[in-house]
Amino acid sequence: MREFKRSALVAQPPARLFALICDVERYPEFVPGCTFARIESRSEDEIVATLGVRRGALRTQFTSRNELDPDRRVTMNLVRGPFRTLWGEWLLTPIADRGCRVDLTMRFAFSNPVSAVIFEPLFAQTVGELMDAFVARARRADA
Repeated sequence: MREFKRSALVAQPPARLFALICDVERYPEFVPGCTFARIESRSEDEIVATLGVRRGALRTQFTSRNELDPDRRVTMNLVRGPFRTLWGEWLLTPIADRGCRVDLTMRFAFSNPVSAVIFEPLFAQTVGELMDAFVARARRADA
């Protein structure tokens, strides 16, 4: 299983980052490798969504259940897809008069060992670019 942790300081309030994370339908506009995003269900405390990912030879889709703790945390758990494990967490911590600290942790492993050898590095690259994509989006005035 691979695990990634990234952090960033953003001069935006946690509510802004939380809104971007929950705006799943717009992921194809700015998330590297995201080819489509479809909301399966949405409520006040969770979003179930299916995302398409294309990166080199990797072409797949997965569905996740995202538990929402408004302006503080989004926790992602795998519903279905080519993974044995897929878990993620966005943690938003306010910093007085400076915006917030954003922490992203992702853990994943593909179900098929042969696929894992081929696709884990490609998926790892995509996961590694997530933080940069969300921080850049948060800094855009029109996002």
